Amino acid sequence: MKKYINVLCVLILALMLGDLILGFFFTSSKNIEYINLDTLSLGSLLGLLALIFVILGAAVMTFVYFIRFILNVNRNQIFTPKNVSLLRKYGTCAILIGVSITIFTVAVVTEKSFADALIDGIDALVEGCFALLMAEVFKIGIDLQEGKNAA
Repeated sequence: MKKYINVLCVLILALMLGDLILGFFFTSSKNIEYINLDTLSLGSLLGLLALIFVILGAAVMTFVYFIRFILNVNRNQIFTPKNVSLLRKYGTCAILIGVSITIFTVAVVTEKSFADALIDGIDALVEGCFALLMAEVFKIGIDLQEGKNAA
């Protein structure tokens, strides 16, 4: 059972990394017009730089939280408050990535509408919402387990 879980987790990590690489380095073949960064003020440039750091920091933290969650599962520590916390942090970081990518796309790419920009970040938003859902399921599992142990 642990081997199966580990294989699935490695597959999820590989897909997350692949999605990151495809999103950053392989864009569509259409000609996309970007904002000329020379026309932006220093404040706008610093804001975009901060947004990029938020995206990169949140991406690193999602990997860290996910790996820590998997290590806990491998230690047979599944329904614990620590895992609920890790899943909530993971979900929050994934949602932050999705929102930040959408804002960055709207700010930098001129020919995309908000709906097109949302498509760029929708996978991270869905992943984050799913992680938050799993955290709540784990929390309910912990409450049920405590109720069973008390009875």
